[in-house]
Amino acid sequence: MQNILLVFTLGYLLLLLTSGCQPPPNLADMESSFQTGDCQSCHSAIWKEWSRSLHAKSWTNPIYQQMAKDFPNRVKTCDPCHSPKPILITGLGKMPQLRQEKKESGINCLTCHVDDKGAMHGPKSFQSANFHLNVEDPNYAQNPTQLCASCHGQPSVAAHQQIIDWQLPENKNQKCTTCHMSSVNRLHSNQSYNPKKGRKHTWKGSRSLSMLKRSAKLIIQRENDKATITVVNKTGHHLPGDGLRAVILEVIFNSEVKHHIFSAKIGSDGLSLEVDNRLKLKQSKDFYFVVPNNQPIKAKLFYRLLPYQDKTEWIEIMSTDG
Repeated sequence: MQNILLVFTLGYLLLLLTSGCQPPPNLADMESSFQTGDCQSCHSAIWKEWSRSLHAKSWTNPIYQQMAKDFPNRVKTCDPCHSPKPILITGLGKMPQLRQEKKESGINCLTCHVDDKGAMHGPKSFQSANFHLNVEDPNYAQNPTQLCASCHGQPSVAAHQQIIDWQLPENKNQKCTTCHMSSVNRLHSNQSYNPKKGRKHTWKGSRSLSMLKRSAKLIIQRENDKATITVVNKTGHHLPGDGLRAVILEVIFNSEVKHHIFSAKIGSDGLSLEVDNRLKLKQSKDFYFVVPNNQPIKAKLFYRLLPYQDKTEWIEIMSTDG
């Protein structure tokens, strides 16, 4: 009987060895696999979304490189969010640490999903994988804001602080992903048989005209020779959300053109805000004009991506007549 048991045990061990049974990949294995394209080969749909996103280009973006070179101490204050180490290792909600390897991949799969053991974290519907360990993590469905806060919620970097608005009571049931990672049904991996509901990895924002058009409301009210123009912030944060951006109200009547700029002025350190007259969360602002009853008035909202852009580069968001 003992001989039979010994033969069975040896046979089982031999089967494991010959079948290529190996321990799950560790962090170094996962980093190597990303660089050799394994993430892309298995998760091609998600990879395609990511590759079109500004997260993928966060380091190589020429606008970023041009502006960051003028900021003092960029290695500590700017670069860590444009080529971050995995935030599950450096700490959710904490300032990331700069990744030296493969900076050109920007904010990638490992940045948001891998832990110090090489396991990949995701929501409850995360599918088991043959290649790596998976961890169901509530931070990816119930409370994803902490993931975003690592780069978009640092008090020391007021110029790019959007998360502070999410800490207000009126936003308690809202998530960043609601607007910036819309729902999509697709295969989570090339090993899947049926599409599953997930979140798009494109992180739509100010480069999306449809989102810009939903970001505000523009109203004209007239009474006798008085005209009131109201701009309403409909986003979940300041409008515009970033200190570099601007939303510009243009009012035209009697051959006159008037502008009001909602924007901030970033300090010389590249982090603080010297001036901030952006629209706050749920804020509306009224502008008053005297316009004869028989004269039309027109209002437009424009979006300016960068401070040095002239009007030919502004993006028209909406317009209304009164």
